[in-house]
Amino acid sequence: MINENFELMSDTPFLALDLEVLERNLRGMAALAKQAGVKLRPHTKTHKSPYIAKKQMEYGAAGITVAKLGEAEVMADHGIDDILIAFPLVGRNKLKRFSDLLGRAKLTVGLDDIAVAKGINDVGEAHKRRIPVYVDVDTGLHRMGRGVKESVGPILEIAKLPYLEVRGLMSHTGHAYAKPTVEEIKATAIEDAELLNETRTLLDKLGLFVPEISVGASATARFIPDIPHATEMRPGMYAFNDRFVMAAGGAEEEDCAVTVVATVVARPTPNRIIIDAGSKTFAADAFKHGGHGHVIGHPNLTLRALSEEHGTIEVTGHSELRIGDVLRIIPNHICPSINLADELFAFRNGELETVVPVLGRGKNR
Repeated sequence: MINENFELMSDTPFLALDLEVLERNLRGMAALAKQAGVKLRPHTKTHKSPYIAKKQMEYGAAGITVAKLGEAEVMADHGIDDILIAFPLVGRNKLKRFSDLLGRAKLTVGLDDIAVAKGINDVGEAHKRRIPVYVDVDTGLHRMGRGVKESVGPILEIAKLPYLEVRGLMSHTGHAYAKPTVEEIKATAIEDAELLNETRTLLDKLGLFVPEISVGASATARFIPDIPHATEMRPGMYAFNDRFVMAAGGAEEEDCAVTVVATVVARPTPNRIIIDAGSKTFAADAFKHGGHGHVIGHPNLTLRALSEEHGTIEVTGHSELRIGDVLRIIPNHICPSINLADELFAFRNGELETVVPVLGRGKNR
């Protein structure tokens, strides 16, 4: 909780980070991974912060995952040197940057095609070292990767490249968020791992052993002790949580470490409130129950619409809120909101402890 007298309260909107909640989340996931006997390689695309990544490493993470090469460069610049780049690297410029980064960090690359693998292999040849890769398998999200049987041929071709090591099979269980019940979310997580292992078994029979099965999604992370075959987990949003994770049963309101702090700037009608946080603060991601965020302490308020600077809140029933009042709102999807911010104001026991720069923001290349 933020000290209501803190001067920031009159200079909104901003993102408030509760350090006690953050640290509880980090400790909890590290303990869960240890209980399950799997490595924790958290995805830092949520927080984009070396400060928080280092905390994750201190609590027991084996390394980190990033979404883009630019994020990896930021993390390596701050001393984090075991990084999975979970995105294909394509093009001369990216391969040059990857080659430069390879000289100062232990890098693994995610990909799903021989065309991408050949570029990484060329970098490995230049460095005279084998580069580990994870190959994406489509277990239901229908984004990266092919199905189980369709993956086998391309993976075997990738494995023939002399300067690559097919170190792992990976997936993202993002489709679990759409499941309506906890039982179905858990079943999706188990099916995901089973499909990865089926791929590994087929490869093993053909002479290629792949040691790592890497799974990832905060919606399914809590089930890791019951997920078979996994050797590594890559949750990201668990550090902060958000409305999506709450809706999937993976968090409660008190587990959400980051909130948007916004001020009521207009009250044109009894059923409409305007705040000073719009699409430059909140993600536009749609939520199945409507609205763009969870307004803490006000169940009768719905953040119904966003323009760039304005957030329009719909009031159901009665509200005493007036111009100048301050609200705390949990975004639907925390990752884009973090990417829209330069910094997080980090509080402990209601008092500002530090300001955490979001050094990885905007690193989409």
